[in-house]
Amino acid sequence: MEVIYGINSIRALLQRREGGLRKIIIASGRGGSSVKEIIEVAGQAVIPVEFSHRKYLDELAGTSDHQGVIGLCKPFVYADLDELIKNRNQSFNFDLILVLDNIMDPHNLGSIIRTAHCLGANGVVIPEDRAAPVTAVVNKASAGSVAQIPVARVVNISQTLDYLKDKGFWVFGAEVRGGSNLHEMDFNCPVVLVLGGEAKGIRPLVKKKCDFLLTIPMPGSFDSLNVAVASGIIQYEIFCQRSKTRAVKK
Repeated sequence: MEVIYGINSIRALLQRREGGLRKIIIASGRGGSSVKEIIEVAGQAVIPVEFSHRKYLDELAGTSDHQGVIGLCKPFVYADLDELIKNRNQSFNFDLILVLDNIMDPHNLGSIIRTAHCLGANGVVIPEDRAAPVTAVVNKASAGSVAQIPVARVVNISQTLDYLKDKGFWVFGAEVRGGSNLHEMDFNCPVVLVLGGEAKGIRPLVKKKCDFLLTIPMPGSFDSLNVAVASGIIQYEIFCQRSKTRAVKK
């Protein structure tokens, strides 16, 4: 069984009929409306709930940052790449898939997944090697969004981009500097957004697969943004462009 923790992570799994939850453990004395709601929904779904000492929850989670609620569930199941392609948000006319090239920090991964879910992306792609997998830390950082949006795990990022191009996608790579101004890009097309790792950005071989390179214009003195923050800025630009296009067509 896999351990997940945090109020929002448990809530998100409870909202899914096949969320995979097998048991919920709550710290003794933990109260509040959120916990009461979890207990009620778990009862309706016939998922057992037990109470235990907070120290036991600390041991299970490997951290004290569990908000007094832990879930035992089936291991996370990664989606197939074609599932992402089919999962377009019906509010928009075009697809958006995020491809993460060696994001190592689980908190960054969770934050990117959360933003992708909030702003209507089809899903997120991560590599099998040299990258953070979906874990309890990622689940909590995503506020449970890993249960709401498909995440695919692939062997080769370059080959994946070739496959998506064959399906009609245009590949946009985010660069710290030297790319086209983000606000001058046209995202009214099927988009793959490639984001590079925290240390070195997009790898050269992956960069060659990009149709366009974009850069966020910044007047500040820092030479780069945190990758999760950059992801949010770019996705919001895409969201705004597509929302305007949809409004004009109406």
